[in-house]
Amino acid sequence: MVAGLAPGSSGEGMPAPLLEHLSHQHGLLTTPVPGTVLVLAATVLGVMLLRRLRRGRRPRRLGRLRLTVRVVGIAGLVALSAGAYVNAYAGYLPTVGALEQAVGLAPAGATAAGPVTGGHVSVVRIAAPALGIGGGTTYVYTPPGYDRSPSRRYPVIYLIHGSPGTTADWFRSGRVDLVMDALSAAPASRPAIVVAMDCGGGLTGDTESLDVVRGPQVETYYTHVVVPYVDAHYRTVPDRRDRVLGGMSSGGFGALNVGLRHQDLYATILALEPYGDPGVGNLRRLLGGDAAKFRANSPSVYIRTLAFPQTMNVFLDVGGATGPDVRTVRALADALTARGQHVDFRVEAGQRHSWSEAVAGLPYALAFAEAQLPPAAP
Repeated sequence: MVAGLAPGSSGEGMPAPLLEHLSHQHGLLTTPVPGTVLVLAATVLGVMLLRRLRRGRRPRRLGRLRLTVRVVGIAGLVALSAGAYVNAYAGYLPTVGALEQAVGLAPAGATAAGPVTGGHVSVVRIAAPALGIGGGTTYVYTPPGYDRSPSRRYPVIYLIHGSPGTTADWFRSGRVDLVMDALSAAPASRPAIVVAMDCGGGLTGDTESLDVVRGPQVETYYTHVVVPYVDAHYRTVPDRRDRVLGGMSSGGFGALNVGLRHQDLYATILALEPYGDPGVGNLRRLLGGDAAKFRANSPSVYIRTLAFPQTMNVFLDVGGATGPDVRTVRALADALTARGQHVDFRVEAGQRHSWSEAVAGLPYALAFAEAQLPPAAP
């Protein structure tokens, strides 16, 4: 059934530490304050420059260098202001710490502030040159106590970022480590490993998590390289019921598509801001114009005839109240429900297609995922 949560849901039944995290999820850089300050600074400097020019002090007398420095400074402030306002909307860098991570002053996952801490984030390289995945940069979160309990095994949540973006986004933008720390602190919780995967497209390339024609074989990389690597190098429970595949935006589509096409590997899907097909513009660019491949990678097309040997748990999340995005995700929820799958459909009121929406929905998605995990083995 569709267990839809109404916009603005209070999260009844969610763990107290996670609710505490939700109350602190917004950062300084996701408010209009930085942009407003920069706009005021640029305005003041601009007025000062204009007043000096109007007093007859020609650029010649001001000196070309001084004038250039002032103009460049004002232009820089204007650009920073625009960037600050865009970031406030998109939520890509929510905190100063996230900004430091983005420019390399701090490692991703170095989010010390929060209600609970204790997990560890590391970077590994899971390269697969034969599949077109050269770097294979992968971020792995291990929960509190992982190093102190060598006999304990853990479920795994695999995450796919959006485009443009990088694997680090789940930690500096989504702050998934803090959400997982909060979940781990709840009574009777099942702490999990989180793996943020390389999409094979770099910062700006978009693969839609497909096996791209004459390009990176991303779906094969996820299923035949990353999952076996993680099972071999971490203390996982190598069972579909203990694997979760999630993503946002193009990663949300990728999670839904790859998860449904590989039900033997994953039992739970978390799709934030997904869509129902790879996009008509990608038919030729990614799939070589092959219409059959396009349909075979379009959940909105194949759900109605797809075989479901076992029930899939699917969390679908979208921002807004009405509009094409909401209609698309609602249609996916309805189609899966009609096929007897366990679906939770959530609308984030006041949000749009951005990292801010994903940050708002991620705690609910991860709480949903934990609820689907089987009890830990004794």
